[in-house]
Parts: sequence; C-alpha cells; structure tokens
Amino acid sequence: MPSETDERLESIRRLLQTVVLLLGVGVAALGDIAVAVRGYETLIPTVARATGIVGVIAVSVQLFSGRFRTEPEEAE
Repeated sequence: MPSETDERLESIRRLLQTVVLLLGVGVAALGDIAVAVRGYETLIPTVARATGIVGVIAVSVQLFSGRFRTEPEEAE
C-alpha cells in the first residue's frame, strides 16, 4: 500500500514530466517560428526543433510506460 509521501512524489514527478513535455513543444515551435520569420533555414532552428522533438518523444514514452505498468501484489 503506497504511503502519502509516495503518492505526492509520484504527483510531482508527473507534473515535472508534463512541464518538460510542454517546454519541448515550445522549443520545437520556436524553431519553426524562426524559420518562418527568416524565410530560410539555419542550423539553430534545426537544432531547436530536433531537441524539442526528442524531448517530447522521451517524456511521452516515460509517461505512457508508467501508465501501463502493473504494480506487483504484496504478500502479507
């Protein structure tokens, strides 16, 4: 049976993962905006988009793998 501290830590972990997910989307969007404003592509927006996309994928995998994880039953 999880304690109240474990539940709070899990909640904080999910909150931080959500923040990182949103930051990754923001960085990828800024890379797209930079390309749209300039009209041509340079290395900086490309790196920003790649970094944002990798961050989003990594956090998404962590979030969804945690949802499908089954907790082992404790023996009494």
